[in-house]
Amino acid sequence: MKAFILAYLGLNSYYIARPEYESNKGYADIFLQPRLLQLPDMAYSYCIEVKYAKRDAADMEIEKLTVDAKTQLKQYAASEWILQDKRTTELKSIALVFKGWKLVKVEEA
Repeated sequence: MKAFILAYLGLNSYYIARPEYESNKGYADIFLQPRLLQLPDMAYSYCIEVKYAKRDAADMEIEKLTVDAKTQLKQYAASEWILQDKRTTELKSIALVFKGWKLVKVEEA
């Protein structure tokens, strides 16, 4: 699923999609670094964490994955690498939780 998301995000010309971006002793699933040299007015950069659950997962498991993703995103947002590469943009952190192939949660951290 992450590969499909990454391939889709790679089609745009506004951001550089960086998979497994190193940050604070972990790796953000996807960091969308704005192309500020070509587009200096970009307002946002994005850090995306993707979590997966089995198709028969209980709601409690989905909530736990969401909390885990948001905790990781807060850690990544404080990373020196992300702070440097987001430059003047505001960082938006997004948690995506899938249950099987179905997207069941999208939350900003």
